[in-house]
Amino acid sequence: MENREQLPDFKTLFEASPARYLILNINLEIVAVTDCYLKSTKTVRENIIGKYIFDVFPDNPADVKATGVSNLRDSLERVLQNKEADTMAVQKYDIQKPESEGGGFEERYWSPVNSPVLDKEGALIYIIHRVEDVTEFIHLKDSTANLLSDEIKNHTRQMEGEIIQRSHEIQEANQKLFTLNVKLNEKTSELQRSNEELEQFASIAAHDLLAPFRTVGNFLQLIEAKLQAYIDPETKHFFDRVQEAKKSVEALIKDLLAFARISQPAPAWKTIDVNELLKEVMNVLSVTTSEVTIEGKLPVVMGEYSQLVQVFQNLIGNALKFQDQMKKPEVKIWAVEEEAYATFFVQDNGIGIAPEYFDKIFIVFHRLHQQDQYSGTGLGLAICKKIVERHGGTIHVESEKGKGTTFYFRIKKNH
Repeated sequence: MENREQLPDFKTLFEASPARYLILNINLEIVAVTDCYLKSTKTVRENIIGKYIFDVFPDNPADVKATGVSNLRDSLERVLQNKEADTMAVQKYDIQKPESEGGGFEERYWSPVNSPVLDKEGALIYIIHRVEDVTEFIHLKDSTANLLSDEIKNHTRQMEGEIIQRSHEIQEANQKLFTLNVKLNEKTSELQRSNEELEQFASIAAHDLLAPFRTVGNFLQLIEAKLQAYIDPETKHFFDRVQEAKKSVEALIKDLLAFARISQPAPAWKTIDVNELLKEVMNVLSVTTSEVTIEGKLPVVMGEYSQLVQVFQNLIGNALKFQDQMKKPEVKIWAVEEEAYATFFVQDNGIGIAPEYFDKIFIVFHRLHQQDQYSGTGLGLAICKKIVERHGGTIHVESEKGKGTTFYFRIKKNH
């Protein structure tokens, strides 16, 4: 049988550590402690394990200015909230002496650091409370002060006062920052809930509106067919205008529905060969390789297939739509591949976009042209932006009026 080296007893190793460590769970209950910590705080392991830290280590009731408990509680709360280590200023935090030593409290000074312990999913499971006992240093400083000249004493006291003041200012600033972070997180959660409710409302409203609009269109066609023998050219024009308006609103509702659905939970993302995806897009748009050319082999990415189809369909559709009527449309697509990202480019030789509109074109319902010039709902690029961001990327535009436009978006290759 193969000999295997026996694993060390980690509990024994930890407890024998020469450093002062106290391990707390997320309820701030003591779950482990080193012998060195027990010795420094004059406590017994069996008497403190499982207990709330501030029940074991209260403030000295005789010290009306004691801030040990409040300062330590604030630091531990910051660790719980931010999941980051928190270094405290030197603290006066007296310890309670056992009855065998006469009871009461003994003056102590500590330099504490509180550090988080996270699990594999990033959730906080423990806090390591580590301290250095600096009491002897403080007392030594006080005893040597008598040997110094009055001038040096005054200068030293002044420096100590400034250090203590700065220390308290930092502590107060940390607490204010913690409070602001809590409020910011609350506002962020409220905003997220509000956005989710708005997206849900838009999705339901858009879905419910589609059915009656289709019914209206069907009845218009029936009425037009039934009265065809009696309809004069002007009335026919009115029917056509109503049908066009109905199609525009129906397209707007469909785009609203698509926009609202982008953030909804999606099935597991899969590996996508963008070369094959573009074949489907070009087939849907009924475009040929003479109009749209793909330069080089495009990379494979991880994502939601139907949403990336929407992005390319909108960008290529726009490239073909916003064309100078005196030119033959030319659309080029290529990509630049990095280790973790892929950047895709869609370039056209169309009418171009003025620089002052580069940011506005990605805003919902923002149109640069009248409906009778170029059809559309004003949602296409907003949909592209939202999908790209959902795939961990960004989308940008470069253009010159009358000389064409290049849209490019960068997304993660793996998620």
